[in-house]
Amino acid sequence: MLLLERRVEIMKRKTWDRKGGEKLLSLWWFFILGVIGGFIVLGVVIYYSAETNVNSIEASILVDKLIGCLIQQGNLNSNVFNSDFDLFNECSLDKKMFGMGSFLYFNISIYDSENKLVRELVNGSGIFESDCKVGRRVSGKYFPSCISENHLVNLGNKGYKLNILGGVNQLGRKISVN
Repeated sequence: MLLLERRVEIMKRKTWDRKGGEKLLSLWWFFILGVIGGFIVLGVVIYYSAETNVNSIEASILVDKLIGCLIQQGNLNSNVFNSDFDLFNECSLDKKMFGMGSFLYFNISIYDSENKLVRELVNGSGIFESDCKVGRRVSGKYFPSCISENHLVNLGNKGYKLNILGGVNQLGRKISVN
């Protein structure tokens, strides 16, 4: 009889140990789920609070697009000096995206071999260009990012110097240059 009582007591302990173990594991399970959920929330908050300024990349793309349509194999596009030359059609740019109050700006200056200005194509306000100069000296969130490139090109037997300045000053909006 003593042996039977002992077995019953051992079996009660085993069932109690199992229940206690399950309770203990469920507490850890909820703790781990809470930690994982917390890290997911923290990651989402960090991702959406980060600010990224890609204006300099967009300005570089704009300048590259202008260079691609004005310079072909080291030669200046022959249509540039025509009076009916339309840069927007030639370069496949959307005219609505440029102009007064726009976030995009460009200035194309063409000089001859004697450094005389032959042709200038400007779109945007002169304030934009002065802001580009200030933005190079002062680090600020609201100054435009500008890229300037100079190229020596030929047209026929004449040499020309091509200066292209492109700038972007948009804050948190998606726009398409095309």
